[in-house]
Amino acid sequence: MKRSISDLLDHYMDERVDLHGGTPLSPVRIKELTMKNIVQKNGRNRDQSPRRFKRSFSRGLLVAAVLLSLCCLTAFAVVFTLRDAARADMGVSQDDPIQEWTEYDTPLQTGTQTEPQATLVATMCSGSQLYAYIAVSPVPEEAATGTSPEWEWGPRGGFDGYTALNLEQASYDPNTLTSLVKVSMTLEDRSLEQVEVSMNLYHNFKPIATYGPVTVPVTESQALTCPADITVVNTTRQMEEAWGLRPDMPEFSEYTQEGTIYQISICAGYIQLEMTTPTLEEWTAVSGAEVLLELEQQSDTPVPPQLEGYLVRKMFGGSWSVSVEQTLEDARLNYRNGTSELISQIPSPYAGTWLSAEEPYPDANEDGIRLYRFTPTQAFDLSQVESITIAGKTYVFPQLEDLSS
Repeated sequence: MKRSISDLLDHYMDERVDLHGGTPLSPVRIKELTMKNIVQKNGRNRDQSPRRFKRSFSRGLLVAAVLLSLCCLTAFAVVFTLRDAARADMGVSQDDPIQEWTEYDTPLQTGTQTEPQATLVATMCSGSQLYAYIAVSPVPEEAATGTSPEWEWGPRGGFDGYTALNLEQASYDPNTLTSLVKVSMTLEDRSLEQVEVSMNLYHNFKPIATYGPVTVPVTESQALTCPADITVVNTTRQMEEAWGLRPDMPEFSEYTQEGTIYQISICAGYIQLEMTTPTLEEWTAVSGAEVLLELEQQSDTPVPPQLEGYLVRKMFGGSWSVSVEQTLEDARLNYRNGTSELISQIPSPYAGTWLSAEEPYPDANEDGIRLYRFTPTQAFDLSQVESITIAGKTYVFPQLEDLSS
């Protein structure tokens, strides 16, 4: 059986509507009393509408402010998280960072932003080396997890103020798609106050995103230096080791020459040795390296003028590098707390080797003054370094407090 809504209301009585003792009322009166009751139940009437709008608007502003605050807190939280990651990567104490370490408070833009951005998180200046930790986003998670060798970081543009630039990922925040990129550079001019860095993210050798430029301040650096007197021997054996696995090694002359390490320096980013050796011309005359020039002339491929004598120069630098490595194989760094460690076992991006540090490229010096560096993965704390032992002799560094007095 069908019923209309009016049939259902025939027996409906709202006890809160006064019908004056059950007296029948007209439909108009019933509607008037019912609507009055509805207004009373809601607790507001038409005259209150502006207040209702005002309250809603105020509530909206409050919600927006809270959301903005949360976004700001998220941005600063990301910076603090990346800052901790940068400290851990460089081995800097969370509670008492070294003097060369500088941190920056510029927050990242978080939330809905999709435009590439780059923000400086921290820097460390160490002699001619400048390190910068830069937060970049957005970065695809597959590019940051290291699961694909098809992704890599690379510099963008020319090198203005520095001669070398290396980029590697130090950390990643998947919640904000933010990578922490460690930038290492060799300063061309130590008097520079700042440099600019831009970078590309590559996929299959093609740039897919550009970040920067970021201005990186060149901050102050410290170094401890002491004189030394260490003999380094260079013979035909070191020259043959430098030749390595190349085929058809020529017959070199039997010879013995000596060089001298006369100064040792240590800063937060490396240990550097300065030494004197015979000049390239003097070494070539006694080693029989002229035969390498004949190999160049006999080559089926013409040698460009700028590369003439390259093999001789390469063997000159290589043989002395072998000599230095053998001299320093038992070198130890000693600390003020009484401990020491074998330098060759200190973690290093170059497998614990001492590399030529001459400019503008390794083994560039031919006049008998040579530089070699050991570069650790994490920074040295100069306030804890006491001395270095090489070839059985210990050389004591001055202390930082002595330098500042």
